[in-house]
Amino acid sequence: MTDDRRRKAEIRALQAATGLPYLEARRQITAFAEVMRQHPRLNSFGIGVFASHRLTAEQRRDELAVGREELAGRVAVVVETAAWLRENITPIRTPVVSSYTVKHVMQRTTGRYATNGEFIAAALVAGYAFRYDQPNVLFGMSRRDLSRLD
Repeated sequence: MTDDRRRKAEIRALQAATGLPYLEARRQITAFAEVMRQHPRLNSFGIGVFASHRLTAEQRRDELAVGREELAGRVAVVVETAAWLRENITPIRTPVVSSYTVKHVMQRTTGRYATNGEFIAAALVAGYAFRYDQPNVLFGMSRRDLSRLD
């Protein structure tokens, strides 16, 4: 199977999972791939690996690779979360709110679970200002909107 056929199959799978039109699904997959490329330590856990000081360099690399693979397979959750963020939380310039905090607000509001890494990827895809605060990320999100939702 060629790369083009694989990519089309991935786009069609996202379409089926989310109901997005083909071009929008393709755009979201491309944006997600770019986020993964720009943030090499992003994985399903968040940024980096859990208790990295207790692991050897090889163990950290292995755990990071597994977490990145898990996150890459969850593109539909990332796209749905990014859409929810765009609809409900106004972006601001200064990153002040932890990804972990907002992830829980979303879970209470929607009843949908997302890992910290999935949430971080979604906020990055949605274009929020950010600053690393490992394993979380601080995002520029309106506290007023978060209070309204919580």
